[in-house]
This record gives sequence, C-alpha cells and structure tokens, in this order.
Amino acid sequence: MADPAPGRLAYIERRLLAATTVVLLTVALVVQAGLNGHVLFTAASSRTELVVYGVLAVLGGGCAIALYVRGRIPGPVRVAGLAVLACCSVAGSGVLPSQPALPPGHWSIGLIGWYGLVLLYDLAIGWVVAFLLTHVAVTGWPVLADLSPTAAYDMAVGLVSVGGFQLGVALSARLVRSTAAGAFRTSRAEERLRIREEEAAAAARSHERRYADLRSTTIPLLAGLADGALDPRVETVRRRCAVEAARMRRLLNDGHGATDRLAHELGAIIDVAERHGASVHLTVRGTPGELPEHVRRELLAPISEALVTARSQARVTVLHAPDGVRVSARCAAPELPITPPAGGVALVESVTDGQVWLETSWRSQ
Repeated sequence: MADPAPGRLAYIERRLLAATTVVLLTVALVVQAGLNGHVLFTAASSRTELVVYGVLAVLGGGCAIALYVRGRIPGPVRVAGLAVLACCSVAGSGVLPSQPALPPGHWSIGLIGWYGLVLLYDLAIGWVVAFLLTHVAVTGWPVLADLSPTAAYDMAVGLVSVGGFQLGVALSARLVRSTAAGAFRTSRAEERLRIREEEAAAAARSHERRYADLRSTTIPLLAGLADGALDPRVETVRRRCAVEAARMRRLLNDGHGATDRLAHELGAIIDVAERHGASVHLTVRGTPGELPEHVRRELLAPISEALVTARSQARVTVLHAPDGVRVSARCAAPELPITPPAGGVALVESVTDGQVWLETSWRSQ
C-alpha cells in the first residue's frame, strides 16, 4: 500500500488555504460593500464605474458559491475571474481621476487587488506578484502620465502601499503551508503514539491469555512432577514436558515486531526440538500476512507435538498464500496421537514407514 502521508499533508494544506481564501473573500466583499458602496449612491459615478462595481460584485458572489460547493476555486472559475479582473482593471483605468493621492475615486485599485488575492492565494506567490504588478501598472500608468513629477511620486507611493500590503497578505500563504506541515507532523506523532499504546495493550492482553492457557496445562504437569504423581521416565510424561516447554518458549520468544510471527514462533519450537536431539530444516515461502493469534496457535500446535519428540532429521515448510497459509512437517512418527486443531484450522496426517507427514492449513475466506 502507498504511504498516505503525502495525501494527508496535501489535505490539511488545502483545508487551511481554503479557509484563508474564505477570509480574503469576506474582506473583499466588506471592502466593496462597506468602503466602496458610495459608488452606487454618488451622482458623480460614471456608467463605467457602476458596470465595474456590478461585475466585481457578481465575481464575488461566484467565488462564494464555488468555495461553498467545491471548497476551493476551480480552474475554470479562476481563469474566467482573472479575465474579468483584467477587463475591470483596463476599464477602471480610463475613469480614474488624475489626483496625486488615492481618494474615493480610486476605489477600484484596491478592490481589484483583493479579488485577485481570492483567485490566486492558493497558487505560488509568483502568480500573485505578476497579477499585482500588472494591475498597478495598467491602472496607475495613465494617471501617473498626467501628473507632475512630485504628484506622480506621491501617487506611486500610494499605489505601492496598497499593492505592497496585499502582497504581504499573499506571502502569508507560506505561513499557512508551514502551519499545515506542522499540524501534519503533530498529527502523525500523535497517531504513532496511539498505535504504540494500542499495540502494547494488545500484547499485554495476548500474554495474559497465553499465560492463562499455560496455567491450565503447565502447572498441573509441574505439580504432578513435584509430588511424584508423574514419572519423568515415562514416555508420555516426557512428551508432555517437551510440548509444554515448546509452548513456554513460544510465549517467551513472542516477537510483535517480527515480520513473520508464524515463522518466529515456529523457530522457538524448532529450538526446543533441536535441544532434544532433532535436526530440523525450515523453509519459508511466500509473503507473510497478518494472522489472528488463535490461528497461529492452532496451526503450530500439531507441528509442535510432532517435532518436540522427534530424535532424528525433520523438515518443516511454511507456505504463505494470498488466501491462507499452510504449515507442513515430516519427521519420525510420535508414539502418541496428534491432537487435532480447532478454530477453522484443517489437519492432514499420513504415516508411512515410521515417518509422519503433517499439514495444517487455514484459509482466510
């Protein structure tokens, strides 16, 4: 499976940028209705100003609908909005008063810049810079050309102040992205901690269950040996001791970090068998999958009973398949019968010439 981390980081970044875009759109609408609403009620407003004002209001409504429905500004809306802003910038430049400051008559300069931020905020900063420079040049150049050098300087300072402030707001996108990355790292750290805690709790529960199983089999065996009720010279008792030793070894060697826990537990059984004089060859094939604990226990229980009493060569094979797993063993036939597994695990047993062939299998479906 692919690592979902890059996708999650992009998701957090998109949400933060979308939220900031909503704030910028709110600012643009407030500036248009609150600070520049006088355009609608001033007799001096020209037809061009009224048209530009109305078109910008429609653009703001369209952006609001896009953000509500899609959570972002789609590409077609962005392109169409930029074309509308370019037309408004050109049209507005023809009716700007030739004055050195930025009186109410210059209202379109700042408002168009705010709408440009709404459309371009989630893109690279270069797009915002190019838009603001083009907008200021288109709207300011005709006015600057009609002013004296001193008045033109004052007008340029005003234009740079408006455009510079909006550029500073655009630069905050970098802060938003760094905030998204920081929130993502914190989320990942909390998730890893939660997973480790859950794994530790699951391991503790697993050990408690397996210790409980040992108490029902190992303690009676030890008690019988201690009080003399069981004779260690009897083959049945020795076999029980070997089986319980293999179970305890599996529990003590329980490796939750192992890639193949089935083969890891089987290695503990083989270690006990080799301590009793057997020579075991293990082969593992296929890609290991996640197996329930009771399935691993039932898969290995018959194999363990056969191996721990073997005193000669033995061969064990583990085959992992996409739909299940098989464990087979060939060794000297034990004197006592093998206990059949439970929990949906099948057992096939065949004895020929003093050799037993066992296969336990489990299917996931």
